[in-house]
Amino acid sequence: MMINSVSRYICRPNLVVKYILSFLLAIGVMPFAFGASPETRDYAVVDGDTLKMDIYRPACNASTSVPAVIFAFGGGFMGGERDCKDFMQYFNFLNDNGIAVISIDYKTTLLKHFDKSIAAMDARFAMALVYAVNDAVSDFYRATTYVLENASELGVDADKIFASGSSAGAITALQAEYWLANGFNTGVALPSDFNYAGIVAFAGAIYCEDELAWNSKPCPMMLFHGDADKNVPYSILSAGGMSLCGSEYISKTLAASGTPCEFYSFEGKDHVISMSPMHDNLYSIAGFIVRVCEGKENASVNAVEFIAGAPKDYKTDFSIEDYIKANMQ
Repeated sequence: MMINSVSRYICRPNLVVKYILSFLLAIGVMPFAFGASPETRDYAVVDGDTLKMDIYRPACNASTSVPAVIFAFGGGFMGGERDCKDFMQYFNFLNDNGIAVISIDYKTTLLKHFDKSIAAMDARFAMALVYAVNDAVSDFYRATTYVLENASELGVDADKIFASGSSAGAITALQAEYWLANGFNTGVALPSDFNYAGIVAFAGAIYCEDELAWNSKPCPMMLFHGDADKNVPYSILSAGGMSLCGSEYISKTLAASGTPCEFYSFEGKDHVISMSPMHDNLYSIAGFIVRVCEGKENASVNAVEFIAGAPKDYKTDFSIEDYIKANMQ
């Protein structure tokens, strides 16, 4: 198995167990009992709220420093859980391949910022979204700072920290990298020379004013998105002086900047892609992480998945009202 042999970062499980895991994954079953129980820690207290992280460590030698993925859950910035059972196959698979996972709390504040005094619903939603993303990214930086400060104790390689997330969590991870590349100050300081090693985002986006641009070269990214997603824009949605740029649009800007990017587009798929790659694309994800760690992720890839015989007349052009309705219902 390539993933279990190409890198010094990768633990090498018992051969029999490895093939059992491969077989069960191939038939769509993941034996959760093999997954390690996480260690839960408090990483910050913000506005009286204690934020926690669950640390899933691979079964490696204690002296080994391994890559780590900091993960943010989805939930439309209105809810969500860091320990949702739907994430466990993703976390366990990464652990099985020598990669630590740190799944974090972050404040979900969209409704808190939903200013009803703003008459226009699109402007009200856009403003609340901006504030909610700011809050989430600030917490993501706090979690990153905690991991950096405790990397040795956690057995994490501080130069191999990846950001990942689903839906709102994917927006959080992508926005975190965008702000680092553009020198945006959130009030939560990371080391001046820090950058994420890579991003793995499931149906995410980046908000910006005017055009999406990179002042400095961002890290390699792996993006998954369905072109019929009406929760998070696949391409770009502009309203009220703000643009929300989805995975397809982001991939183009990365190609223009010479940044390696693997973009997986799913024809006719909606927001299910915020979850399904964490079950269906695990080997591709682990391979991406390994290549980045080894300095071998140098190309841009655009892959399109479609189902033979599927209808071709599905809707892809959604209005701001469609997105608001899908997210607020």
